[in-house]
Amino acid sequence: MVALENLEIFEIASKYFLGQMTGFKDLLASEINQLDSIDWIHNKGSVKTCKADETGRKMRCKVGLQYGLKVELSLNEAELIWEAFQKFFKESYFEKIERNRNNEELERYEFIARTSKGDEIECSIYLANEWNIPQISISGFVSSRYKNCDFSK
Repeated sequence: MVALENLEIFEIASKYFLGQMTGFKDLLASEINQLDSIDWIHNKGSVKTCKADETGRKMRCKVGLQYGLKVELSLNEAELIWEAFQKFFKESYFEKIERNRNNEELERYEFIARTSKGDEIECSIYLANEWNIPQISISGFVSSRYKNCDFSK
């Protein structure tokens, strides 16, 4: 487990949260047959640089981290994924785990885990219907932090 203070360093936090996403994807793939596929699309994301602060240092954030798979899941499987999501992210540095129920009548499910610093991992599931292309997506955002070299300045 990564020490909490090390998550203040951009490189360590980026690696940790990508690892969390990968671990969750792998857990789902081991528990739900349709998700045990080599067809997952992976996006490593991109680094955005913030404006320099008063010391001249620039914080960075990482956006666009994602795993996605076009797959038809059932309501029962979406509920199993919600249970797995809660359990998996309660055992990490995410303080807030929630389920957005606003679009569930359209068979769109959204589960979100957030840290106090603003990092976020989201799992979205679209069940097959006339409005949705069936799929699952696990996406992430690493909030702004200084790079390791900035701490020595």
